[in-house]
Amino acid sequence: MNILRKFKHKTSALMVAILMLLGTKSYAQTTAGSGISQETMLYITFGLVFLVSLLVLLVAIYVLQLLKGFIRKEMTEEQLARQEAEPGWFAKLWAKWNDFRPMEEEEELLLDHDYDGIKELDNHLPPWWKGLFYVTVVYAVVYLLIFHVFKTAPLQEEQYEREIAAAEALKANAEADLVVDFDENTVTATTDATELADGQKFFEAQCAVCHKADGGGLAGPNLTDEYWRNGGGISNIYKVIKNGVPNTAMISWESQLNPIRMRNVASYVMTLQGTNPPGALPPDGELYEPENE
Repeated sequence: MNILRKFKHKTSALMVAILMLLGTKSYAQTTAGSGISQETMLYITFGLVFLVSLLVLLVAIYVLQLLKGFIRKEMTEEQLARQEAEPGWFAKLWAKWNDFRPMEEEEELLLDHDYDGIKELDNHLPPWWKGLFYVTVVYAVVYLLIFHVFKTAPLQEEQYEREIAAAEALKANAEADLVVDFDENTVTATTDATELADGQKFFEAQCAVCHKADGGGLAGPNLTDEYWRNGGGISNIYKVIKNGVPNTAMISWESQLNPIRMRNVASYVMTLQGTNPPGALPPDGELYEPENE
């Protein structure tokens, strides 16, 4: 009765844990619409399913152990002795996979050398280990035939080149539909919130390495004051982004960004004016006065 009572308590605890996990899953589903990607939700779902399956497996093993104990209590001493003398199927399978040698043959397997009192037995490799080795050999042969002999599948370098070409074609098709009615001389700053957010995203991902995320400057100059090395204003900032600055770390982004994206980044940089972030670099360059342009 005590065993059954303990079993009931442990089963109840496991069921509570399962319900808590299911509640967590439901909570994750409700938060999916607030910014969690579908890929993240997929990982969470698979993780929860794995945990629940593991708990169910543990409960099944626990119940089987209880049943095994009840059965052993009902068996006679003669039946127990016969069961202990006769190994089970798993023990037989384990012994076959490892090809154990009996302890009586240990002296015959003992080698004639020792290392600081440590002696070595001349045992051969277990069958399961040799089986895995044979599988790797077969896999290597198949890999060689597929990738190097018949060339039915691309190697990593070729696959990379294909993906780059596909990405460039996709970019070219997307840019072909763009309507751009400005250049570096006629560009004007955008005030659209979506376009500014696009510029901010790129700035924080690529430009913050040199200018810091707040624009205060690090390896590159401070972008939040009125002093500029290559001129301020939307037109000059756009030119620097497009053409880069020779002999500096500022590269040309013209080959990687379309004109609208470059305008978005330049417009976002304009919004950093006067923010005075803490730890910003001192003024560097000449004072830019728009009215004198």
